[in-house]
Amino acid sequence: MTETRALPRRVAGIVEHLELDQPRVVTMPELAQIAVDVGACTMTNDASKLVYWLQDLGWLGSLRTKGAWEFIPGARAGAYGSGDRFIEFRAQRAVNLGWPGILAMESAAGLLGLSQRLPDCEVIALPSQVALPKALSEWRRVTVELPESAYMERDGLVYWTATGLIAGIAIRPSGYKDLAGLAQWLPEVAAQLNPEALIKALESAAPTALRRAAYLARLAGVDEIVATLLGGCSSAGTVWFGPTRLAGAHHDLVTGVSDGDLAPYLTGGYGS
Repeated sequence: MTETRALPRRVAGIVEHLELDQPRVVTMPELAQIAVDVGACTMTNDASKLVYWLQDLGWLGSLRTKGAWEFIPGARAGAYGSGDRFIEFRAQRAVNLGWPGILAMESAAGLLGLSQRLPDCEVIALPSQVALPKALSEWRRVTVELPESAYMERDGLVYWTATGLIAGIAIRPSGYKDLAGLAQWLPEVAAQLNPEALIKALESAAPTALRRAAYLARLAGVDEIVATLLGGCSSAGTVWFGPTRLAGAHHDLVTGVSDGDLAPYLTGGYGS
């Protein structure tokens, strides 16, 4: 049975405006401006009352992010949330303009259409000096910083590109938990990689990250950028992929990377 939501005159103009724009998330300043534009109120205090009414009537859903609400359009056939797993991320970006959070690792792989399964928890990249918002306390955080050329924005979300994903894993391999999934999609990522952008993303990274990136590029079948990546670092010594240190780990002679974590999931048990 479809639930009918009331639409009193005092909020009708606001709801009509929201139905036209279809925002996923709205903030208090946005609602206050809409209310003024449609003549529903002239003061922020009045806007606060309107937020209460809109929530009570089922047009706004509560979020953990303070100062933001989910808009619930009439087409949803009831006052139900969308189930958008990124709704709190959207809310953070809405209330904190310039907030540096970027969807990373498994979250980015899913948005890029590479990973075939949802992560156990979403992953966000944040600079070390920026606190993880309480609303995202159940998310996993990685402190990997990449240049703007390594991420993209689409449908209101900001996330690593395929190139940024390879760079991020090379910098922090322990940050990607779904190793079986990584082994599955690596051969499919070659067409999405930008060699110049990958090198740029690793400009300030340690030489070990360059060698891990070269190793991942080999697994992806993009041999033409391996030499360029290795040219910027010393080939002396062993570089490990991930935290596992096994005497029997697969050792890639070209890149000098020893891999006891990802290799068991690769075809034949090891890389090329």
